[in-house]
Amino acid sequence: MWHTPSIFTRTLALAMAVLLSNASVGGEAAADSAITTYGVVNPQAPSELSTFAFLVGKWTATAQFRDAEGKYQESKLEWIGRYVLNGMAIADEGRSEAPGGGLTVYGISFRYFDANTKVWTVEFLNFNQSFLRKQVNATTGSVTKEGNRVTVAQVGPEGTGREVYTLIDADHFTYSLDMSPDGGQSWNEGVVKMDMTREEKP
Repeated sequence: MWHTPSIFTRTLALAMAVLLSNASVGGEAAADSAITTYGVVNPQAPSELSTFAFLVGKWTATAQFRDAEGKYQESKLEWIGRYVLNGMAIADEGRSEAPGGGLTVYGISFRYFDANTKVWTVEFLNFNQSFLRKQVNATTGSVTKEGNRVTVAQVGPEGTGREVYTLIDADHFTYSLDMSPDGGQSWNEGVVKMDMTREEKP
């Protein structure tokens, strides 16, 4: 049953709204040192974390997705990376074009390197379908870097896959999702592909 909010409830809601908006007496937003746009890398973070440091910031692209008939469909995309967990990991989110206009977040990748075990952990949280995919950890997948190319390899129900990031320069990189039906013997390259352009630096 719906109840009319009490005076206490309405007052509490108003107080919370003011607090969360960081409003000051002059009506201007108060500075909050706990808030950053892209986070800050921890000086004690392992050097391996720099493998994905290029993701930190804001990127845009027209992503191309190959459909069941092998034809490419296009969608506008934003990719935003941040240092998280006290600057010891990187979280990067993808925002795709929504059917009704605008952009919607479809998931976040978390990337962390354990300096003690020398093991990468990469996990993807899918918002739309509400699941967490373990892409890389001590028992599955891998992260390799060769020159300007970073590859995240994984094995799942759909088969063997790899994400290939190729760094062009400080403001451009390409992304390709490749799939293999035979455990890596042959590859269907560019199932998803993007040419990323930096919009904002950290």
